Amino acid sequence: MIYFLLVLFGIAIGSFVSVVSYRVPRGLGFIKGRSFCDNCKKELKWYDNIPLFSFLFYHGKSRCCHKKISFRYPLIEIATALGFIVLYLCSYPVVYYLLYTISLVILVVDLEHQIIPDELTWIVLLLGLYNFSFVNIFSGFLVSILLLTLYLATLGRGMGLGDVKLAIPIGLWLGLENSLTWLLLSFVCGGLVSSMLLILKKANLKTKIAFGPFLIFAFWIVILWKTNVGLH
Repeated sequence: MIYFLLVLFGIAIGSFVSVVSYRVPRGLGFIKGRSFCDNCKKELKWYDNIPLFSFLFYHGKSRCCHKKISFRYPLIEIATALGFIVLYLCSYPVVYYLLYTISLVILVVDLEHQIIPDELTWIVLLLGLYNFSFVNIFSGFLVSILLLTLYLATLGRGMGLGDVKLAIPIGLWLGLENSLTWLLLSFVCGGLVSSMLLILKKANLKTKIAFGPFLIFAFWIVILWKTNVGLH
């Protein structure tokens, strides 16, 4: 029963992640206002917007215009639910659920728009006060300076300033040794995916690939590894 409720809760929060990640980069408010169809912009009824169920019930098509609904919605909802289950199994406190939710928003926004809104980075920073120490603050600024150096050396082609800013709160969460591990793992993941895209001819040397998703993915790998293997 606990897992069932956790999945329902995760899917519901995942629906919120979908809305925020869609509206924030477009300058749309998400606190007020009804959901609308991405295709015809018609306002949706409450039964059109039941997380995951509506997508399955309407066979992945919008009820109002019968056009296909993006798979981003069910994928984000499922990813949120799976993440919550992992956090529960690892006995993480509530603040980590909030952190996972915001980090997932950042991942989706950067993946789709190649930007990391400052307000999302600020939220991660505020949540990072849970793990506050002067050593961790130093860690955040250190890895941020390393990324800033790379940003300046490549004239902004290697990564964006959003990645540089995000490094500060992530360093606050991880501490010095884990931050360096995180940074290395981020570049390894980014290099592997980029190489795979080049081999499959899905990208070329001029293709811009968002680095934020790799920062987020590597961050959670280090968090889970630190907790379950005893990395300090």
